[in-house]
Amino acid sequence: MQTGKKIFYQTVSVLAMLGSASTAFAQEQVADGSVQEFEEIVVTGIRGALRKSLDMKRNNNAIVDAVSSEDIGKFPDKNVAESLQRVPGVTIQRQFGEGAAVSIRGAGNELTLTTLNGQNVASTGWFVLEPAKRSFNYELLPSELVGNIEVYKSSQADLAEGGVGGTVVINTRKPLDMDSLSVYGSVEGQHQTDSDKIDPQFSGLVSWKNEKENFGLMVSGVYQRRHLQRQGNEAFWEWGAGPVAFEQDRRRSAITATAQFRPTENLDIVANYMDMKMRADNTNYALWLTQGNTSWSGVDVPDNCLQNGTPVCGPIGLAYYQARPREATMNSSVYDVTATYAGDGYQLELQGGHTTSTGGTDFEMVVDDGSGGVPVPGGTYDFTNGEQTWDTNGFDISSYDPGSLTMGTGPNFNRTPKTDQETYAQADLEFDVDFGLVKSIKTGLKYADHNSTSRRFEYIQAAGFNPTISTDGLILGTMDIGAGDYQMLQIDADALKDWAKASITGENEDLGAYSEIDEINISAYAMAAFEGDGFRGNFGVRYAHTDATSTYYLDGAQTEAEASYSEILPSFNIAIDLADDVILRGSAARTMARPQYVDMYVNPNVTGSNDDLPNNQFWIVGNVGLKPFVANQFDLGVEWYFAEGSLFSVGVFMKDVKNFVNFTEYHANAGQIPFDLPAEEAANGWTVQEKINGKAATIKGFEAQFQQDFQNGFGAILNYTYTDTSTDADTFVDGNPYLSDSSKHSYNVTGYYEAERFQTRVSYNWRSSYMLRESGSYGNRLHKPYGSLDMSASYFITDQVSLNLDVVNLLEDRSKQFGNNVEATPNSGFTGGFPLYEFEMARRVTLGVSFKL
Repeated sequence: MQTGKKIFYQTVSVLAMLGSASTAFAQEQVADGSVQEFEEIVVTGIRGALRKSLDMKRNNNAIVDAVSSEDIGKFPDKNVAESLQRVPGVTIQRQFGEGAAVSIRGAGNELTLTTLNGQNVASTGWFVLEPAKRSFNYELLPSELVGNIEVYKSSQADLAEGGVGGTVVINTRKPLDMDSLSVYGSVEGQHQTDSDKIDPQFSGLVSWKNEKENFGLMVSGVYQRRHLQRQGNEAFWEWGAGPVAFEQDRRRSAITATAQFRPTENLDIVANYMDMKMRADNTNYALWLTQGNTSWSGVDVPDNCLQNGTPVCGPIGLAYYQARPREATMNSSVYDVTATYAGDGYQLELQGGHTTSTGGTDFEMVVDDGSGGVPVPGGTYDFTNGEQTWDTNGFDISSYDPGSLTMGTGPNFNRTPKTDQETYAQADLEFDVDFGLVKSIKTGLKYADHNSTSRRFEYIQAAGFNPTISTDGLILGTMDIGAGDYQMLQIDADALKDWAKASITGENEDLGAYSEIDEINISAYAMAAFEGDGFRGNFGVRYAHTDATSTYYLDGAQTEAEASYSEILPSFNIAIDLADDVILRGSAARTMARPQYVDMYVNPNVTGSNDDLPNNQFWIVGNVGLKPFVANQFDLGVEWYFAEGSLFSVGVFMKDVKNFVNFTEYHANAGQIPFDLPAEEAANGWTVQEKINGKAATIKGFEAQFQQDFQNGFGAILNYTYTDTSTDADTFVDGNPYLSDSSKHSYNVTGYYEAERFQTRVSYNWRSSYMLRESGSYGNRLHKPYGSLDMSASYFITDQVSLNLDVVNLLEDRSKQFGNNVEATPNSGFTGGFPLYEFEMARRVTLGVSFKL
């Protein structure tokens, strides 16, 4: 069977309802004893991909959902995470409008393990405020490189540990599974509604194998450019709020090369190389409108302007211009070799590789209003309707020119690189046995050496450099900002960066910000597969051990802190055939996920100490001794394959999760913290947050899924997931007894139509409210319900050439985030119901032509 090209369905007898994938012709014994051959049935396109996904789900011993590519370059979405959101129980978080992280069954994206061909991929973020985590950043992976994805919701012993919520296994293609010469290419243009640019996208793939079909090569490449914008309103209360904008010039490229050698029928060797790069130069803009009735202003706040003790309406103080130009990158590479030998009754697989990533912000500066801000007489703000609105009383935001901009120096002029790397080796041996119901035993051993760093360098500037620059010649015109009809003057960010870079004479490393984690992870497992009359499954146990070291500097001296832990992880899966087309599934397992690197960094993470927001200084202390997340989980479900390419299933699940990471919080004055603050910030002191293991939590819920091919070109997919998470009220400082990134309700509705020359798919994904929790100034807040209507269509001009259209977020739904502390928090934006952030989310339209040979 050729991956991503076609699925063969055969009719074995007159009574068969469901076809099975095969590369041979079906045969049937007729009355006169002769053999009648049926013509091969080839199902491609949307229906072919969906049937292949159902086959993968049906034949697995575990509880698995799958997403398959319709063909080379025909993955359902341009972003892999946005395809995964259509899987029951899967929700995604979007970073600047694009899917970046995946959550499974309410456990949070930090508890989802993502592997590429079974192994970890080193990953770093590009955004300056993005912490070092283990979760994979899906923005980096072009969908054109993916063959299929398996989403394991239950665990089994041969799966790598790390997926408390679930495990996403991304599989790439192999040249010997493809036609002898496969060529694919595409040229596309993308436009989003908040940009006046049309961005190019190119992709191509060539796969070849020799006449003996024992050696093959495949090379593929993708290049995408995207001018990304995001407008919104942000509040840092109590100080001020304002319309803001984010612009990014994103260049993403990926190159893969695969060599496959099969010298004998028994031995298969696959070598993979993948290099993924992203350059993400970006600028934040803001026109801050400060609060005129702060607690220190002396201005009284009437009761009708108070919400849980926090002012939500009143006078505006100053208008204040600010911009933060940055240059950022995110690069990941993988070198991997796998050798598989199939002997007489056994199979041995050896795999080894190295993956590395560099990223972070390569250059950051901030320019502030050179006038110090100007008064807005008679201006008012009104947040009482759940949105941030302003009446500037004639003050024209769109034409406000501060006249000069003052550059932040010292700690405000810096770069913050990150690295992540892992070297791994794994051996797996599976052999057939005849121990009653037990038919095979599989065992394996894995070793991984992992390193993660986060550093900070402050630029040294030439003596006598004047950090103030006139805006003359820097104004490019106006730009859209805010969630609403606002504009402000746009400055030439490139000119500002050139001006600032010309002042650099060197750099000093802030050793207080040096963070490094070294881990040695060793795991071993044994798993038995069993089979009887009408049932099958597996059971096993996995052992995982970790030695972790946090390296940091204390008073200029390098210091280390160490910790170690081990876990034993049993698992059991069973699938029972209640009928020819009905399967009952059950699963029980103990799973684990290691804590995030940012939480393990012992040295303090300093945030808010060099901005313009008072009382916003956080001293965040990590803990290398954090215990891993551990969960006992149970699943039970029924699947009814009632027609070809069709399914109805229901399932229930429960997880009991321990060791969530929380932090204790207290106030410290400036003298208690060994860090120099500007005088105006020193008066307010610090908020100290120390990482600790929190209490346990429970996750329970159910899923329902319906999928049907109506056999007339039309088809439908519907799924719904209910998730209920609960924990103690004091587990999180906001007092909410439910987990981060967990929506109680989520659903997907998809309809598709496919004809000989035309196919289209329309899908709507929706999730209910969920908590976002971050250390530092952005804090803990409630994200309101969000839905996205997406569509795709293809018209096949010939059998080899197609015209393709993709639209994401057709309705331009917005992201709205509110304060959600259970207890009233006077004079804070984190009090319940306060409208902290609102962002417009653009519609993205991609139109292009693709061909295949």
